[in-house]
Amino acid sequence: MDELLIPVFVLASIVVPLLALALILYAVPVRVTFRLVFRDGHQEPALAISWSVFGIRTSHVEGMTVTEVLVANHPVFSRTGSMKTQGKRHIPDQPAGLAGTPDAGEIVHIMQGIMGLAGSFGSIFWRECRFEEARGRVTLGLGDPVLTGECCGMYWASRFILEASRIYLELEPVFDREILELDITARMKVRRPLRILIAGVQLARHPAIQEAMRIMKRQPRKVPVL
Repeated sequence: MDELLIPVFVLASIVVPLLALALILYAVPVRVTFRLVFRDGHQEPALAISWSVFGIRTSHVEGMTVTEVLVANHPVFSRTGSMKTQGKRHIPDQPAGLAGTPDAGEIVHIMQGIMGLAGSFGSIFWRECRFEEARGRVTLGLGDPVLTGECCGMYWASRFILEASRIYLELEPVFDREILELDITARMKVRRPLRILIAGVQLARHPAIQEAMRIMKRQPRKVPVL
């Protein structure tokens, strides 16, 4: 009898933590925060994704990308990299008739499959996501006091429509010069991230997606040697 309890205990030690993790992933939402700062002709976007006490934040400042891993909103790991663009890798043209080169009909078939999958995944994604709010400040000057006043007046007249959609923006008019400055933060919540994760894995493993990835990488199928 004791010998039978050993495999049961081993199986339980594997299954129970997985079930607990799945339950937590289903119950604890993921929060996404996006911030865009535009000033002096330069933009500084930042994206933060948090789940429970864990999170990751990436921001672009002065040509540098800063990525941080957060625990309880405190950085425990940070990496800084340059945003320099890399030259495009030259891909030689494939000769006509090469095995694996898709024809127009095959491409259309693959795209139809991908569009159908994207629609299914998109419906799940938008069901599980909830836009919480957007807040920020906009400084606007068009160089013409009359035109600036008209634009600001139209915004203030329709402001209640934005606020009904949980978009709260403070507009500061500048009448003596041209200027555009933004500091806007948007927040959304993924209520059941486990459903998004499962749908994403199924999407990535679908044959249509795999075939599209092969085409994008220009990896021809192997031709059996006769």
